[in-house]
Amino acid sequence: MAPEPNRRSEPAGSDTPWLVLGGVLLALLLLAAAVWAGAATNPALTGRGDDPVTVVLRVLTGQVPTTATQTAVTGALLVLLVLSGAVLGLTALRHRRGRSRVDYKARWLASSRDVHRLTQGPAAADSERLGAGGAGVGVTLGTHLPSSQRLWASWESVQVWVMGPRSGKTTCVCIPQVVEPAGPVIATSNKPDLVDATRGPRSETGVVWVHDVQDIIGEPASWWWDPLSFVVDLQTAEKLADVFISSATSAGDTQDAYFKSAGKELLARLLLAAALAGRPITDVQRWANTPRPSADDNPARLLKDHGQDALALALDATQRLTEKQRDGVYGTMRPWIGVLANRQLLPWITDPAGTRPHFDPQAFISSTDTVYLISKEGEGSARALTAALTMAILTAAEAHASRQPTGRLSPALTAVLDEAANVCRWRALPDLYSHYGSRGIVLSAFFQSWAQGVEAYGATGIDKLWSAANVRVVGPGLAEEKFLTVVSSLIGDYDRLKRTSSQQRTTRSTTTSVQRQRLFDVSDLAALPLGRAVALISGVPAVLLQLDHHSTRPYAGSVTASQAVYETARARPLGLALESAR
Repeated sequence: MAPEPNRRSEPAGSDTPWLVLGGVLLALLLLAAAVWAGAATNPALTGRGDDPVTVVLRVLTGQVPTTATQTAVTGALLVLLVLSGAVLGLTALRHRRGRSRVDYKARWLASSRDVHRLTQGPAAADSERLGAGGAGVGVTLGTHLPSSQRLWASWESVQVWVMGPRSGKTTCVCIPQVVEPAGPVIATSNKPDLVDATRGPRSETGVVWVHDVQDIIGEPASWWWDPLSFVVDLQTAEKLADVFISSATSAGDTQDAYFKSAGKELLARLLLAAALAGRPITDVQRWANTPRPSADDNPARLLKDHGQDALALALDATQRLTEKQRDGVYGTMRPWIGVLANRQLLPWITDPAGTRPHFDPQAFISSTDTVYLISKEGEGSARALTAALTMAILTAAEAHASRQPTGRLSPALTAVLDEAANVCRWRALPDLYSHYGSRGIVLSAFFQSWAQGVEAYGATGIDKLWSAANVRVVGPGLAEEKFLTVVSSLIGDYDRLKRTSSQQRTTRSTTTSVQRQRLFDVSDLAALPLGRAVALISGVPAVLLQLDHHSTRPYAGSVTASQAVYETARARPLGLALESAR
């Protein structure tokens, strides 16, 4: 039978009968060996000096009476042979059942020699070389097929994963990549599953910080972070402004160039004024709605009071534009920071009572803590704040790494950016991606589709991100022809041995030829079975990966217990509410 639907098997080769004959001869040889071994215990046969063939023939033809010992030995050996064959058969059957319809393609993909540097021993040695031994062997990828060796990416490799919904991304990849590192970890998500499964094991490593601004998983605001703590000059103010703009608009947004540029400059100046004056970021939202502020509450005056005369003059000029022009600039800017008007967010970005700890990115990168950043797309999205905090941590990590003797963090910082397009819309990320790997900042970005990445970072941006990654993985559940066509060509072709059979009146002939054929065409990639993925790793031929469920890992019990605890805790308030309603 053909291994895949709609594909016919090649005609049987001329060597098939010889293989069958060889199997029959081997079985007969083993049977004869069992008979001869039993005969070796019969004195009537051993004293004659006959050769083994003669001995076996005499036993089989009944020329010599058999003894009880002889029968027992021969029978025991035959039983042992049958049991051995049964075990081998069951093992082969079990192995076959665990195989998917594409596993046979692994013979033409990366071999065990090709992926040797990604296996445990070499990966651990590479970790020591990079000064990241304290962080673990490496960043887990999956199991190589057909060698069944587990593979790890190094602590200087950055990754991009493209996998469709419900394809095992969280259970097979994200959970292991969050749990296993011994250093600090950033994890983003738009659902509670990743947080529930990993916060228990991660709490054994360090402090767990959960940033649940939209109340997606029901986490109370037990700490806060002021986005303005990132702003120390105009450059950082512009970076923060970029995050607000990216989070509120698609990459292909076609706003008027003048108003967009002027709006960005205005937002950066307002952010800097608030930061220098020690004001809460909510004042920026208020200033955005008062183009002509009072003299006592004028951000231009605040800039001037803190020695930013040129910026104060530029902001004052914007405030004095004609009403129509000024309204156009302010009107362009307001939607970008509209999230700041959401009162639900205030506990996470302000602390008027001064009773809760303030998150410090500098302290975090020197710890073994974990921060979870939760947000989702749609109305009320807080992705500007999650992206801003991600940017603040990565920027602090880069600055800290540059001051180390090796220029790298040790142990490395791991960032598992699940739903990166929705939770971490930071347009500068593609330009920094490969650089972060050299600093000991190891990123894994996950997308549900290529189009999702294009919307978040633009066609050029997502191409940069893909090209900058050392590990690019394509998993199940995708249906984008253009993207899959590119992946298919990157995986490449193989030499297919093609046999053509012809039948004439009295003779049958078979012609053999070599033909180049695509290993995975678009339909193969679109129908990739669950539990399988194709990895394109720098310096290695395409790799067929088996995605290992977290239940196969040594920490499976901790993950399961963590899920049970936090799922129950989150369901309890709902259960109490239903009970009260009755």
